[in-house]
Amino acid sequence: MAFDAYLGFAATTASIHLAGDLSEHDVPRLHSLIDQAARQPVRRLVLDTAELTSMDAGGARCLAFAQQQLPAGAEIVVDGAGDAVLEALRFSGLDRSVTVVAARVPVA
Repeated sequence: MAFDAYLGFAATTASIHLAGDLSEHDVPRLHSLIDQAARQPVRRLVLDTAELTSMDAGGARCLAFAQQQLPAGAEIVVDGAGDAVLEALRFSGLDRSVTVVAARVPVA
């Protein structure tokens, strides 16, 4: 599935919606969105990953970049993380430094 991403703002929260497969090829686009967010007075960066089907090490490096770019004390939230995203976060160790909200499983 092709990667898609866009950035939005609400008060001091920046939100980046991610969908599809995030590969090394797509990292510059995500890096640019994080850079744009970091140029604003944000206290929280929310990554909506509910529609993200995969993320490689480059995506995890972008989150590490975000931690360095955002003001001290700013929170990074990974919302809707599925198994592939959770695995990438665990592998990189970022699951211990960002707030992770796992994907919601529908109740039958």
